[in-house]
Amino acid sequence: MRKDEKQEIVVELQQALDAADNLIISGYRGLAVKEMTALRRAITDAGGRMRVVRKTLLRRALAGRDEEKLAEYMEGPIALTFVPGDAVPVLKSMSEFARAHEQLEFRGGWIDGTPLDGGLLVELASLPPREELLARLLAAMQGPLAELVATLQAIPRDLVLTLQAASAKRAGEAEAGA
Repeated sequence: MRKDEKQEIVVELQQALDAADNLIISGYRGLAVKEMTALRRAITDAGGRMRVVRKTLLRRALAGRDEEKLAEYMEGPIALTFVPGDAVPVLKSMSEFARAHEQLEFRGGWIDGTPLDGGLLVELASLPPREELLARLLAAMQGPLAELVATLQAIPRDLVLTLQAASAKRAGEAEAGA
């Protein structure tokens, strides 16, 4: 590879790093070309973009960007997955692929600017979808409020029922006395 080609790849990597909110570094040793194509398709469908890169070019692209935090994940052949936006759908599709193909391993990456190791990425992939988590949070917040509203409504309702019962009792006493 010529020097100008390498420089062009470094610039492309820097632009991809700037555009992506999240970066996933994975090992793919032992995957066949057909399997890699299926993995790339699954990642693309989930909203990410996978690229196999040379570590030396990646180190150049990461110069001045916390390169030392990602250096431990760069052993052996690596593939980068660039994810703009929510990384969980991409992690889920990669995790599903990894269940069927043990050769794919999560090494680490950046999720929303925070460096995470492969184990944390697997845990993040096992979380329910964002919408479900928000629904659970909303249900948890609504529970106490619903109980408060029911309690506040019970006070006047019980007062009215007590007054009606007292009125009926007096009406019954008045009829019995007459």
